[in-house]
Amino acid sequence: MKIAVCAKQIPDPANEITYSDGSIVRPEEQVLDDTDRYGIEVALQLKEKFDAEVTIISMGPAGTQKGLQQALQMGADKAIFVDDDSLKGANSLMTANVLSEMAKSLSADIVIFGTESTDGYSGTVPQQVSRYLDLECISYVKAVELNDNVTLTRQTVEGSEKLNMPDKCVISVTAGGVEPRYPNFKDIMAAKSKPIEQVSLGDLNMSSNQNLEFIDIENVENSKSGDKIIDEGEAYQEIVNKLKELKVIWKL
Repeated sequence: MKIAVCAKQIPDPANEITYSDGSIVRPEEQVLDDTDRYGIEVALQLKEKFDAEVTIISMGPAGTQKGLQQALQMGADKAIFVDDDSLKGANSLMTANVLSEMAKSLSADIVIFGTESTDGYSGTVPQQVSRYLDLECISYVKAVELNDNVTLTRQTVEGSEKLNMPDKCVISVTAGGVEPRYPNFKDIMAAKSKPIEQVSLGDLNMSSNQNLEFIDIENVENSKSGDKIIDEGEAYQEIVNKLKELKVIWKL
């Protein structure tokens, strides 16, 4: 089994975040997004059960690679990243496209995410990656049971549900779903010898086209303000008549 875990390097939340032209200014040294630690933990549990290979995949300015090192310290086997100036400010769809191609290059069976990044909060990339890879997406996983089968418990609107993990799928893991392990000194030292490889868009047979097409800009009419109703004891009837006019209600 080959597992790819999408991990993002972000500015240290302990420091003040600054912006330029609407984008986050990313310092040379960034850290591993804490939400990704939950996805990495699930990957490592699967690694221990199936003797799987776990690869961290990441997109964005690499800098000192501190965040990638932190992911390897947890127990991942290696990391690959794309750092291309043309991807600055990439939308979630372009991000998903790049990560999908990275997962394909690894022949990954399982692709794992945290639920959303703490510097973007789009929460859409796991689902977009699943569409690019044409794989089932199991979102909001909050518990993993490793028996004869791998049982995932996912959070739903009504509560939760359990299902068996397919052989190939995309998973997003909620914060608090599992308890991420913390590396000891031996883990930290071992990570220094683990490979971190930079790949280019060319290596992935991709361009920096953001999959967007500018069509047109149209003026939008100012919204009409609502009608004022002075209540002199019969205001409810005015409201009822208006709702009937809008066909919100038919009878009363």
